[in-house]
Amino acid sequence: MKEWFYGLQPRERWIVSVGAAAAVVIIAWGFILRPLIAETASLRASVDSKQRLLVDVARIEGQQPAAIASNRQGAQQTLVVIIDTTARSHGLSQPRTRANGPSGVDVSFQGESFDAVVAWLVLLHGTYGVDVETASFSPGREAGLVNGQLLLRRL
Repeated sequence: MKEWFYGLQPRERWIVSVGAAAAVVIIAWGFILRPLIAETASLRASVDSKQRLLVDVARIEGQQPAAIASNRQGAQQTLVVIIDTTARSHGLSQPRTRANGPSGVDVSFQGESFDAVVAWLVLLHGTYGVDVETASFSPGREAGLVNGQLLLRRL
């Protein structure tokens, strides 16, 4: 192949070299760049869709908080009272609580069932409008039991 190439006239070698470079570019375009460009377009469309969804959610949240807060159970109770009564109803021992601002409470517990804690947090969110702002869990001494610290806030 090398002998054939160097046996060509300089003008022919230049034409063969340019043709080989063009073939490499076409192959790279067809097998590498085209799928990447298509995937990039797909990802951009996905990002645009999710951004529109975020805008819609923000608009809906901006319209509803007052109506939701007034219809929530325990709207007249303090957050500490809600935490104490609902924790006992879910089989959790009395958690330690400490106020954290006007609408927040730090909660810590030890040796509680993880499933019971999660069910309790779902109840707090769905029924009382209490969200988990931060959570930290560590394994307890037995399987399925956890120690944890939570920062809960009422919307």
